[in-house]
Amino acid sequence: MGDVVTDLQSRRSIILGMDSRGNYQVIKARTPLAELDRYSTSLRSITQGRGNYTGRFTEYAPVPSDIQKKLADEYKKAENH
Repeated sequence: MGDVVTDLQSRRSIILGMDSRGNYQVIKARTPLAELDRYSTSLRSITQGRGNYTGRFTEYAPVPSDIQKKLADEYKKAENH
């Protein structure tokens, strides 16, 4: 569980809670969709193939200013090529 939570936090997740359901551990978190690229592969690696996740849209939220600047710079660079 700790490694999964650490991975989620590195993806700008907000951990909402942890729970047990039978033999399963459930982590509820809000993660920006842009950060979930290749998450399935990462989760399976961390959990030796046993982990699974489901997702659903909850809200739009502003992008942090440092990431916004990085995206704008990448866009400008790509536009000039």
